[in-house]
Amino acid sequence: MPVEANATAAVQVRAGSQLVTLQPVYNQLKSLMLLNERNVSGLGEWVHRTRESMSLEQLHKNRLVMCGVYYAFSTLGDETSFGAYLDHLQVLPPQSFQDRLLGTYLRITPEGCSMEDIEPPPAAQRQKILASEDSYLAFLGEHFNDLDFDLEGQAYRYVVDPPAMKTLIIEHLRQMWDTHLAEEWTRVRPMLSKAVEAFQAAVAGMERRQAVRFVLGRDLPNPWWERSVQDAQRVIMAPNAHVGPYLGKFISGRDLVILFGARLPQGAADEVPDVSRTEILTRLDALADDHRLHILRMAAENGEVRAADIMTALDISQSAASRGLTQLTATGYLVERRKDGGKAYTLDAERIEDTLASLRRFLVSEREPARSPGKQPGRS
Repeated sequence: MPVEANATAAVQVRAGSQLVTLQPVYNQLKSLMLLNERNVSGLGEWVHRTRESMSLEQLHKNRLVMCGVYYAFSTLGDETSFGAYLDHLQVLPPQSFQDRLLGTYLRITPEGCSMEDIEPPPAAQRQKILASEDSYLAFLGEHFNDLDFDLEGQAYRYVVDPPAMKTLIIEHLRQMWDTHLAEEWTRVRPMLSKAVEAFQAAVAGMERRQAVRFVLGRDLPNPWWERSVQDAQRVIMAPNAHVGPYLGKFISGRDLVILFGARLPQGAADEVPDVSRTEILTRLDALADDHRLHILRMAAENGEVRAADIMTALDISQSAASRGLTQLTATGYLVERRKDGGKAYTLDAERIEDTLASLRRFLVSEREPARSPGKQPGRS
């Protein structure tokens, strides 16, 4: 199952080792992962449209592949196209999928994943882990906080049968590429390429933390991000058309790959309408909910707000309050900080103003001549 990466093995950072690139393979893998997110607001329309077009069996297979056996293939995303990536997977020996899966699990703790080279477990350890479904689930329980035991039990039947696991992975990825991803990638690639080009020029010469802060458009969310950005050999950032205000993270060897919602850098000289529209939709989606608007109003009136305050004031569950706070924080409308052992949230009024200004720039061209005083639209 996917987990947050946690960079615990520090390596020497080279100058210029932060990049903004297209990352076609990780882009596709992240979009497939998003299809498993049913309780997350603000994702791209492609996610909802594709999920609605898939049968329950197809959705379940996507969860099985993108969660149950995810680490058997997801750390091999350096190819320049998704087709080349699938061809590479096809020529790998089946045992390498099991080796990579178990080797990655051994690097993971409930706190995160270390940036170290993947080594398959010794034969005796492998035999112990895979001796039975119960032993496999117990092994996973040592490395993950939350497990879907039914899903992981189904995954076990493939993990102990590497040829079947390889077939499951490749057939599913090819089917999703042919049916859902290829056409969408053709549509969004020009937009993403423009964003990459603009950010490459904007971050040239910046030090790493400054560059990451600039590309993400906000401070690093928590100490995990601080450590990971500092310790990675390279930080590779790529825009994604479907992730909305959230971030995607992959570990590739000792590199940290970050996917962020497609947008242009602030102050970009060239306007790209599709990129601007995507960013505006992401920001407006966070405001298109009565509970989230109330949360922002509470933060504005009280200076800060906590989840318990929201649950009481709006009479909503903890999970509903958490979802609202997560989206508003990811979009930048709220700033999260630790306080008295919990989390407090304050309003970023500048972000609100910037959203309104972005909407005006998109809808009303600066080249449009001003109307004469008193003249009403549609009247002569």
